[in-house]
Amino acid sequence: MQDTRRKVSQGQNLLRGATVLGASMIIVKLFGALFKIPLGNILDGDGMGYFSTSYSIFTMIYSFSTAGLPAAIAKMVAEQSVRGRGRDIRKLHNLSVRLFLIMGIVGTVLILLFSHLYVSLASNEGAWLSVIAIAPAVFFGCMTSAYRGYYEGMRNMRPTAVSQVVEVVVKLVFGLALAIASVKIGEAQFAAGGKVFGQVCTTELEANGVIQQVASAATILGVTISTMAGTLYLLWKYRREGDGLSEEDLRYSPRPMRGRVLIVRLVTIAIPISIGSIVMNVAQAVDTVTIINCLQFAFDKFPDTMQKLFTGIISPEMIAAGTAANFIYGSYSGYALSIFNLVPSFCNIFGKSALPNVTACWSSGDREGTRVNIESVIRMTSLIAIPASFGIFFMAEPILSLLYPAKDAEVAVASQVLSWQGISLIFLGLTVPLFAVLQGLGHAGKPPKYMLVGMIVKFFVNLVTICIPYINVNGAALGTGSCYAIILFLSLRGLRQVTGLKISFFKLTGRQLICGFACGLTAWGSYQLMSGITSSHLITLVSIALGGIVYVVLLLLLRALSREDIEMLPKGKKIAKMLAKYKLIG
Repeated sequence: MQDTRRKVSQGQNLLRGATVLGASMIIVKLFGALFKIPLGNILDGDGMGYFSTSYSIFTMIYSFSTAGLPAAIAKMVAEQSVRGRGRDIRKLHNLSVRLFLIMGIVGTVLILLFSHLYVSLASNEGAWLSVIAIAPAVFFGCMTSAYRGYYEGMRNMRPTAVSQVVEVVVKLVFGLALAIASVKIGEAQFAAGGKVFGQVCTTELEANGVIQQVASAATILGVTISTMAGTLYLLWKYRREGDGLSEEDLRYSPRPMRGRVLIVRLVTIAIPISIGSIVMNVAQAVDTVTIINCLQFAFDKFPDTMQKLFTGIISPEMIAAGTAANFIYGSYSGYALSIFNLVPSFCNIFGKSALPNVTACWSSGDREGTRVNIESVIRMTSLIAIPASFGIFFMAEPILSLLYPAKDAEVAVASQVLSWQGISLIFLGLTVPLFAVLQGLGHAGKPPKYMLVGMIVKFFVNLVTICIPYINVNGAALGTGSCYAIILFLSLRGLRQVTGLKISFFKLTGRQLICGFACGLTAWGSYQLMSGITSSHLITLVSIALGGIVYVVLLLLLRALSREDIEMLPKGKKIAKMLAKYKLIG
């Protein structure tokens, strides 16, 4: 009974943080969809190619500051909080702000200096303006990380949540407004017979190429403005409310460690975590470098085959102009990945919430609490990742058509690759929070090693498969699936080695896999049966809803949820009692 109470208490701590971040993530993803979906309808495949090329280098460096560094600070703050060392916590915050200020300046300068080299390696020189526009966002991201990590370590997820909402709202407003303005101005200039943003364009294809470059850069500038807004909010919050430490916390705190000791320890923890976050985003950078180059190779070596495969999708003029590869890449990265990347973001909620709890339990020698938190992360994450994976696999084309009704060519390219990409969500969705768990256990050096192995596999799979005409961009999905399947295997093995705990992945997720497959199959079958009856968009929504209902019912019938899982939810005890009455929970 005591173990059960402790399990529920630990789970409630995890869920409390996850609830705050979850609420903000729902808002962030809602506004993110309101940004990405209209953007996909404002820009075309070319514009999304330029946008994605610049955004991939940004996310790789930005994740260093907003994912890796906050995790390192959160871990150290959580450790010192357990030990009652309030002075160390305050000193750590002051040192981290100075350190990340310097890192932000360096990161911004590096992007500016190497912008030409990067777009050349990606064979996408049209993305140069967008890369320049995104550079200052790295500085603001580093400043943001110092405050987010501090608050997360204190188990106060609210500042992170609010700052994320501020960012996405500002990005929505400024990003879309600047994109629309750029397109309208460019089209008006071409219609008037003048230069388009200072360049002479004799054909509509040439004019559109210039417009898409400028519109992409303008959109990226909106992203930079949004990161600045998030930073300003956190600075205001800290100045207004302080750091949350009371005078009593400081009065009874031991004498703080020397600044050099704290900074060395922070850097020691931060570097492997940050490298891990960079390597994790290298997947998109690998796609950026390999997809366009490999597709261009296929167009050059097998022109007739490639033209036949993309007949009715890509015009011969685009192929002759050498922009077809960027169009395909933009369709994949701007349309398929915009759907694909939603799921890992939600899965990361549980990782962020688990890190302080896992750190506290492991540091105090509470093996049972550690096990409870790890199992909770795996179970809760699988409830999202698994049905999403099968849903996307079966319903990729209807979903994309629903969101981008005017982009037939882009949807035709993106739908097949998104379908295969969906399978890898099972692996990626569970990998994200397990990395946070390993960091919380003090083994932040393991995730980068696992990611490096996965990225090497992805690089070679991409390189070999995308060059084959009949596979083309679908090779990126094969690379992603291979990459994260290996990483998940290595992460689970490493977790068992570190903790000595016998955690069975299939025992925790086996029933969810059955329910998730049935969910996706139901949605697909419903869509096929109802096709032609009414609007295809309405059929898509109804089919997805039916799949969701089947998923929930099967979870209960197969007793895939335990009493402890239900009791972690708000009003969980009442719900668990009712479900137990009908023997619907394990």
